[in-house]
Amino acid sequence: MVPSDDTDDLRPGFDRWLARELPGHRVLSVDRPETGLSARTLFLEVGADGGPAGRLTRSLVARLPPAGEGLFPAYDLAAQGRLQSALADAGIPAVEPWTVEEDPSYVGAPFLLMARVPGRTVRNDRRYLTRGWLAEGTPEEQGRLHASFLDTLAAVHRLDPVDDAGVFAAARRPTPTGTAPGGPTLARELAWWADYLAWAGEGSAPAVFDEALTWCRDHLPPTEPPASVLWGDAHLGNAVYADDWTVAAVVDFELASVGPAELDLGWFLVLHAMTAERCGGEPPGFPDRAATVDAYRDRLGRDLADLAWYETFAALRSAAVTVRMAHLLARQGIPDGWLATANPTVSLLERLVRS
Repeated sequence: MVPSDDTDDLRPGFDRWLARELPGHRVLSVDRPETGLSARTLFLEVGADGGPAGRLTRSLVARLPPAGEGLFPAYDLAAQGRLQSALADAGIPAVEPWTVEEDPSYVGAPFLLMARVPGRTVRNDRRYLTRGWLAEGTPEEQGRLHASFLDTLAAVHRLDPVDDAGVFAAARRPTPTGTAPGGPTLARELAWWADYLAWAGEGSAPAVFDEALTWCRDHLPPTEPPASVLWGDAHLGNAVYADDWTVAAVVDFELASVGPAELDLGWFLVLHAMTAERCGGEPPGFPDRAATVDAYRDRLGRDLADLAWYETFAALRSAAVTVRMAHLLARQGIPDGWLATANPTVSLLERLVRS
């Protein structure tokens, strides 16, 4: 079966899967809440046969690889599922998958299926910091959401990356070619992202990418902090929020790895700063950068070091992903070439590296 991006094409395949795994149930609807270029997210409403017409029995979320090219070279849903289960077992509000179906015959690709957590989310393609439900909350509610997000991120980082089942350790980046097994985590991260840059840039990445890689290598922190489990894509849009303005669930572990917590924190700080700039401000209940760093340090329980390096590295990674996005859009006939040369992430990287 050829992978399809049409929800009408996918519904019969999910029905066949349910007939095997949950007899007497069928799919009432399949909706796609977003149209990103990475893994696909689908909302499935499942009902029982033989009862009232359309009676909903459970709401599910399915994650599938992209129907075609994606933002990343590979999508290992089984590994993501194991990681989410391990995080849930450790008390993190990650959604434990119901199953990971690796047989592509049902919907044209493997898929991860889990319960849908009720709550609200923010959309990165909208100005959610100054418009919508988050912006309309009271400063107290906004502050509670921000604090809960930091609480959750620190809880992930306080986990021992050497877990009994080896799930967390398996997320560690591979040893770079030509180096001895093991070695510093940051060297692994630099090597992995250098390969990604070469792949994503397709020979036409902005010159500042090479400058930034050289800068990161030349200014590598002399002392590497202890390793933590890393979320990989820590930002406010990758969480579901409950009615009391706390984190109900965290999602999206495509970039999960093992390394210093500063890697996640730098990513969060950079993406949030760019979002605030794009939105023209941020909620009055949110702390500023300095207060955020102090609050996070207290939650993590140790000092933070070399944040300028980690933020520069985060800007490089974010810019690389955006350039990959530009190439994918171009192949779809969408004229967004500016993303490859003049987007905010590239401009930020130029300021950080060339200042």
